[in-house]
Amino acid sequence: MNTLLALVIQIPCVIFATTLHEFSRAVVSTVLGDKKPKNDGRLTINPAKHFEPVGFILAWITGFGWGKPVETSSIFYKNRKRDTLIAAIAPSVINILAAVVFSLIYKFVPQNIIVYTFIVNLIRYNVSLAVYNIVPFTPMDGLKVLSAVMPANTYFKYIQYEKIIQMVFLLLLFMGYTDIIFSPIITLFTALIMYL
Repeated sequence: MNTLLALVIQIPCVIFATTLHEFSRAVVSTVLGDKKPKNDGRLTINPAKHFEPVGFILAWITGFGWGKPVETSSIFYKNRKRDTLIAAIAPSVINILAAVVFSLIYKFVPQNIIVYTFIVNLIRYNVSLAVYNIVPFTPMDGLKVLSAVMPANTYFKYIQYEKIIQMVFLLLLFMGYTDIIFSPIITLFTALIMYL
């Protein structure tokens, strides 16, 4: 397949995965009692509301990226730690479930290179987003997970170094070193889902 065509096919796949991720966060947080996503106009599947250009470009080029983060407010939760953890983990779980659904759909659609490339990219970007969101710095969900599971004083100490960790990670990403850890995980999950 033409390289340019392959890159173009990836664009809607990135947009879908990031939109689903942020919309899922908005829905889950709203179900848990949070009013902020709806008040901010984020309780929508409209991709324009969840688009973040830097995160999109990074996801398109490297696989690591993000949508415009949905802001949530834990003051509305009945159980702050538990519900913060649920709201942080749920979007990645939904991305994985979406990848599974696309794998099942693939078995019932015409077998040609464009369809194959499109669906494989949908699966891979959803998996990538779920895997990379374990990284514990803004705007990834891993930071929210830490806020829910760490003692408050330990978390606030960590926050002091978060920007440094973020910069080191991005440097390693552009140098290709993060692939050593993340690429095998993403490839394994993608392969498993494709052969369900």
